[in-house]
Amino acid sequence: MVATVWKEPSVRYVPHSSRRSLAVLTAVLLPALALSGTSARASADGRGPEPVRLSGASPFAGCAPGALDGKMADGAIEPQLAADPADPRSIAAVWPQDRQRGLVLAVTRDGGKSWNRTVVPRLTRCSGGTYDYVDEPAVTFTADGALLVTGGLAMADGSASAGMSVRSDDGGRTWTRPAVIVEETDPTRGGVGSGPAVPDPRDPKVLYVVTPRFPAVERTRNDAWISRSTDGGRSWQPPTLVVDAGDQRLVSGHRLTVLDDGTLVNVHTQVRFGEGPITNRLALQAVRSTDGGRTWSEPVKVADLRTRFLFQDPESGEQVSHTTSLLSDTAVDRRTGRIHVAWQDSRFTGGAADSVALASSDDGGRTWSAPVKVNRTPTDIPPPNQQAFTVSLEVGRDGTVGVAHSDFRHNDAGAPLLTDRWLVRCRPQPADCASGRATWRETRLTPVSFDMRRAPRIPDEASPRGYFLGEQMGLVATGHRFTAAWAMPDAPGRAAVHSSSPR
Repeated sequence: MVATVWKEPSVRYVPHSSRRSLAVLTAVLLPALALSGTSARASADGRGPEPVRLSGASPFAGCAPGALDGKMADGAIEPQLAADPADPRSIAAVWPQDRQRGLVLAVTRDGGKSWNRTVVPRLTRCSGGTYDYVDEPAVTFTADGALLVTGGLAMADGSASAGMSVRSDDGGRTWTRPAVIVEETDPTRGGVGSGPAVPDPRDPKVLYVVTPRFPAVERTRNDAWISRSTDGGRSWQPPTLVVDAGDQRLVSGHRLTVLDDGTLVNVHTQVRFGEGPITNRLALQAVRSTDGGRTWSEPVKVADLRTRFLFQDPESGEQVSHTTSLLSDTAVDRRTGRIHVAWQDSRFTGGAADSVALASSDDGGRTWSAPVKVNRTPTDIPPPNQQAFTVSLEVGRDGTVGVAHSDFRHNDAGAPLLTDRWLVRCRPQPADCASGRATWRETRLTPVSFDMRRAPRIPDEASPRGYFLGEQMGLVATGHRFTAAWAMPDAPGRAAVHSSSPR
């Protein structure tokens, strides 16, 4: 990706550029570049649709290469999803494509049977904008049915970075001019990123975005800020501070939840610098705001983050993106107000391999339950093949909790590194999904394993390094079902985005 969070041995932090005063651009309608669509087809065994390939041929082939292209993943990576609350058959996916030169959006109105693609305009140089690269994309349906795409933008030389949003009121055919959420043009101040736009359930025009700021000097403190829109994402108010990491600490991986009473809960990873293994210096923590983000509580610990941090190809030792091990995902059960958080954790294997952990809060993020294991990866296989990674979380309208992840369970000693994507689901009856008594049902999303060794490889001097398909993958609840999106190789060194809505 364009940036990660700190430097440890063999991990190089590449900073975003810094932040300056906000300037919201005037909104005008801009035409989008429409691309061809894709359709689902029934599987050969008749059990349901095969995964649909969402990404297509390069829309940026005519754009000149950027200075950092060699450190970016080729093809389409790390898709994110959103479903229209008023119509669960309307789903949108967004991803960075062609070494992160721009964003592509795909929209379906029939629950994932067919999709139409379009380029999100005016964000990067290759899509008619200014910045060289885009990172951390997200898409949100506003309460009035519009699409809001957010992303972190950076210049290749580190001279500037920004978080921006762009809105479409007609399903991606035309777009407003990008609105600046936060921007930095002084590299000595570090750089800024972006997060997804999260709507306030009480007011359809109000949305929030948490934007991290990264330090210009490694191993120094950083912070995170929140910006608020009161006009559906067309413009953004000046940001306010969410959390300051403190001396010799960093915070990253921010996941914001807005409860029905307007309470904001931000879950994030804290990294403590110092001596000893990095795995002993990681924690998940949460902060709360009850006044629209103006003030925030002191952090409370969700859990120690006992990930292995770096995980590898079981045979070759080549790294597979370590950055997923630092990220959590959150979702709220709107029936009860319960907040769930899921992440990678090795506590269930004695540190041998990361599993998927889940914890919950019933009091608005003040206290959290003990972590429980939710993935069904077999435990009678070699620990390197048990590794679970790239976790996504969502909660359906009926309270069903869905968690998607990848693992190597089908890997053997052959040439390919066999990898699969999975969805596990729990209905909170008769046992609580956050308890050890819960029953989780597993669905395989990849009918045939893919070869991780064909994935794009980030060079050793960059971070993340090794085989890389993205730091995050998409998952949304669509009525009584879930729709997942993920990246996997479609040619040596290149990735493509696929989607599935299993029964």
